[in-house]
Amino acid sequence: MPRLALLLTFVLVSFAANSLITRHVVQQHLLDAGLLSCVRFVAGAAALLVLCLVRRERPTVGRANLTPALWLGVYALCISYGYQHIGAAPGTFVFYAMVLVTLVAGDLGRRVRVPRHRLAGALIALAGLGVLATGSIDSVTPLGVVLLVATGAAWGLYTAAGRAGVDPRVATTGHFAVLAAVLLMLALGLVTAGVRVTAAGLGWAVLMGAGTTAFAYVAWYACQRVLSGTSAGTVQLTIPILTAVGAFALLGEALTAGLAVSAALVVAGLLLASRPVRCLR
Repeated sequence: MPRLALLLTFVLVSFAANSLITRHVVQQHLLDAGLLSCVRFVAGAAALLVLCLVRRERPTVGRANLTPALWLGVYALCISYGYQHIGAAPGTFVFYAMVLVTLVAGDLGRRVRVPRHRLAGALIALAGLGVLATGSIDSVTPLGVVLLVATGAAWGLYTAAGRAGVDPRVATTGHFAVLAAVLLMLALGLVTAGVRVTAAGLGWAVLMGAGTTAFAYVAWYACQRVLSGTSAGTVQLTIPILTAVGAFALLGEALTAGLAVSAALVVAGLLLASRPVRCLR
């Protein structure tokens, strides 16, 4: 359990950082949103492949990587373009609310028994994020909501694919390699088309790809070995709180009075959802 707690802490902080970096880059027009996604995941794939070389391993890519790479690609492009039309705090609310809905629906669809207290905890935490979103409604557009809904659904499906029982690092390397091959061609097309490129934007994209994306995604897949879909969706609801605080401190977004209420509801929901299931004897 201590290992799981460390992995989750790394993952949640990294995911919040990804939202903040993406919002900063597209808001400041440091890099085209599509090119940001391309550079991010090509850099992530390169970092994982270098790790394979250091460990003298041979990465494998096959059909099993295609569907997860598809969900990852939808997520990557929708989140980059989405943050052009929605603030970091409300954007992460929409994103992770949809992640939770997707993962809970997946558990129910597979007829996985979801304890009532976990469903209740997820709903309480979701209500807390609703409070957070209402305080930032001025930075929300319909297009931003649609793109972040697609982002959340794609990420939920990608997360669910992590329960296939394969090695997390091998699987993530394969997914990234497939996606990077496609995005590299897209990146060349965007550069040829004359999209905006700055050194700062490229730097942020590489940092995010090789750091808070590649290895955080490996850690997240490792966590899927012990988390149910509902638990995975619920624990991610802490990310909008982290993002809202970061958006206030680093991006200058408004810090609403509802943030404290939102945080309290999310924490209460997480505590309820994390209670162990009692076994009847």
